[in-house]
Amino acid sequence: MVGRIVNYTLQVRFRTSLGKVLKYLVPVFVIFLLISGYLAFHITEREVAANYEARMLAGTRSGEQVARVKFQITKDELLFFSRLSATRGMARALAGGGVDESTGVAIEDWIRNFNDVAFQYANAKERILQIRIILANESADEFVKLKRPPRGVLKRIPEDELQSKAGYPYMASVRDLPLNEVYWSLIELNLEHGQVEMPPQPTIRGATPMADDKGQIWAYLVINYDAALILQDLTRTFTAQPNIRLYGYKPNGHYILHPKPGLAFQDQLQPAKAMTYDQEFVLSNPGWRSAPQLLLATSQVDGSQDIVLLSRPEPYETYTNNERGNFAIHIPLWRFQEIVSENSWRIIVRVWAGALLIFALLGLVMTRVVRQRDLAEALGLQGESGRAESDALISLMLQKLPVAMAMFDANMHYLAVSERWCQEYGVHAKDLIGKDHKSLFPHMRNAVRTLYQQALEGRSADVTQRLVDEVGDEVSVRWRIEPWHAVDGSVAGIVVLSYRVEDY
Repeated sequence: MVGRIVNYTLQVRFRTSLGKVLKYLVPVFVIFLLISGYLAFHITEREVAANYEARMLAGTRSGEQVARVKFQITKDELLFFSRLSATRGMARALAGGGVDESTGVAIEDWIRNFNDVAFQYANAKERILQIRIILANESADEFVKLKRPPRGVLKRIPEDELQSKAGYPYMASVRDLPLNEVYWSLIELNLEHGQVEMPPQPTIRGATPMADDKGQIWAYLVINYDAALILQDLTRTFTAQPNIRLYGYKPNGHYILHPKPGLAFQDQLQPAKAMTYDQEFVLSNPGWRSAPQLLLATSQVDGSQDIVLLSRPEPYETYTNNERGNFAIHIPLWRFQEIVSENSWRIIVRVWAGALLIFALLGLVMTRVVRQRDLAEALGLQGESGRAESDALISLMLQKLPVAMAMFDANMHYLAVSERWCQEYGVHAKDLIGKDHKSLFPHMRNAVRTLYQQALEGRSADVTQRLVDEVGDEVSVRWRIEPWHAVDGSVAGIVVLSYRVEDY
């Protein structure tokens, strides 16, 4: 019965104290959740940005490696064709007025020999669109031209359809090449007789000089490759991921690749309507230190925003000998933020779970402090002026309790005791109040002294012991030792309660 009364009293007091704590703690907790959610979102944003940047950079490196391998293959092809015996034979026959004086082979036979090798090799390579030999004369006349029609095989172009290439920009670069070097043009639509060939065919040209027996450059070998296949490979590398858009543009900014196919190569098809990358997008730095290469692209057409990574043109320049332009890998900002939100919840849950635990522990501590302060105020211990009244009140409260209970100050001097406590120790209350408990009971066991000391340091104790009573019976005695606090929160003393379990 006494245990239930004491528990009920403690519960009422706990609820009152808890209400006061929650009044202040809950708003702080809510504010913390909002701030932590905001911070978690931005932390996740940086992590997602770093991961996205790493994936895109890996993709660009993969694309660079694929391009490097393909350029090396095509470079080997160019050097292979330029060094065929037929090319030396054509040079000799051309110098000899149509006949190779060293072998007696006519120039047409050397051309036929060259064509046979080219047909056999190139017809199995869909990427090869044209193979040409352009003379190193002032007018850069086509000497031999093999061309693949759409979905066809290489065929020799008649002599009366051959052209002069002197006015074509790429020829100026080709003329400056030393032997055994290869030039690569920009990707652009193929031209025939100065006009865009229809249907439009994205093309990249590889060229290398050809030398005669004396080491003099007499012509240039030029091979046109299908650039649409290169663009498809690049697109496939990145657009396998949803919402990824790829833009490719030349050094002047004009598109060779656009999510809207009709906007690519507009500088050649409709120059008046052509738009460059810089005209379509304004780039700014979002300020992510974890992803320094990511930029924010704002469309000047519709105002939409993307996260963008620009590829590095430098690696291509190391093996193509000229500027390649650039590729821009876009993901819509809204999709990027969706990814951030999807991932931020994992961080938010961890932060909130930790916060909940911390605030729960803080709440318990604050509740105990408030409870002890309320007890001190209720007992009149909040000031020296109320000490006499509080002592009388405490004594009145404790005297009639049917349990052994005593209240001590921080020096273990008695402040109040119950009658049952006096009965247990065989003393009178007037002989205890103000006296030192340790002096009155010098033979107190070390284990009990330790519990008292722990309580004075702010730690509660709840132990049950098996003892022998005055008549020799073994009984179970439960001890509850609690610190009580002054208004400033410091430990002002302890309260000790004990009772025989068998009595209740």
